[in-house]
Amino acid sequence: MPGATPATPPGVPEGPKLPPSTPLAVQVEQGPPVPELPEASVPVTPPAGRRFRKRTRRQRDNRHRLLPLPHLSSQPATGLTLGGSLNYAYRLPNDNFNRVYGLAWSRVSTKLVQDHILSARMRDMLGRREIFNFGFWASLDPVYPFYGVNNHGTITPAELTSPYNLVRMDNWGGWFTFEHPLYTVERPGRAPGTLRHYSGIFYYVDVIRGYPNSRLVEELPSAEGTWRRGIVRLGLTWDSRDNDWSPTEGSLIDVTFDAAGKWTGSTSNWGRFHSTIRHYWTLGQSKVVLAHRFTFDTLWGEPPLMTLGEFGGLFPMDAYGGAYVGRGFGRRRFIGKHKATAAFELRFAPVEFKIRRHTLGVGLELFVEAGLVSQTMADLLKYWYVSGGPGLLLIWDRFVVFRVEGGFGKEGGALYLQSEHAF
Repeated sequence: MPGATPATPPGVPEGPKLPPSTPLAVQVEQGPPVPELPEASVPVTPPAGRRFRKRTRRQRDNRHRLLPLPHLSSQPATGLTLGGSLNYAYRLPNDNFNRVYGLAWSRVSTKLVQDHILSARMRDMLGRREIFNFGFWASLDPVYPFYGVNNHGTITPAELTSPYNLVRMDNWGGWFTFEHPLYTVERPGRAPGTLRHYSGIFYYVDVIRGYPNSRLVEELPSAEGTWRRGIVRLGLTWDSRDNDWSPTEGSLIDVTFDAAGKWTGSTSNWGRFHSTIRHYWTLGQSKVVLAHRFTFDTLWGEPPLMTLGEFGGLFPMDAYGGAYVGRGFGRRRFIGKHKATAAFELRFAPVEFKIRRHTLGVGLELFVEAGLVSQTMADLLKYWYVSGGPGLLLIWDRFVVFRVEGGFGKEGGALYLQSEHAF
């Protein structure tokens, strides 16, 4: 049993036997009998010049990290969002990547947008640098934006939040993905590069309700109702980053194909091709990191409204416009079947504070983005949307990133508070 004194092994002499000590007889005149204490538990005064030996502390297992975090984020479309998350990470000594990362979060904004996620990512559990991802998601959004499909007219900041451009969007769904290593390039002194096969299944249910006299009811009433999205995704990924959350070198590239139809449980038949290239460089011996992202995303068939306003790939996100792509424009400001974007960031975190066993990095960033959106491929280069701005970075153990950014474009600007890099 743990904590028990081990028995003497058979065949090993136990040593000389000491005569039992004779306890002193103590006459107690009043009160209940006092139990005898074992000799080892009786405190004694140390001899002069000696001190008590300090008890050795058991070393903490740093492989397991459980971090509850409050959540604070903001963007104009959803308002100030408050909530909390429970983050679990299992990382081996001298590893830059988490073997297991689990996340449970719940968030509610001042505009009553709710977002709830339970997810997990497991890396290299079979010893072959494979990655498993799975999770569940629920979102209730009473201020979901709809500015029209392929609408390139100018919209004022006041119109961005007008009830005319809002709908009610509720989503439920889940996913399971697997990335299997095909080829690995060992790079001494740097993170290895791994080419992986990517496959995944996704299933979502979208409930869309337009408000009376809203743009959706006037321009696209067929988008209302319940839409099912069953998606099969196949592709390839290349990952040579030195860290998941705040990389300073390497690249992450994904090329994926989506198929959705009646045979996958979807309401309509459609498909998608997506490719994103991300590179990270440390400039010289400085702590300046240059990061860039190029994305191309094209749809065919009859994609639902939710799909028209997002990028696919490894990390689906609102597009074009919002806290992760098209910063400075309204959330999902430009939507259509064909989308492309290019983004560049300079990240500089020169100051680090040691807080017990942890490190807090403080830095700055500058970013610029350009986006293209159209309903036909022939018109893709017709409209360009450029934005940019500065930001403040807080990086905790290269595990949690908090950024405060100001994005500015031709339709105004926006302030973003988010708990991870844009890419």
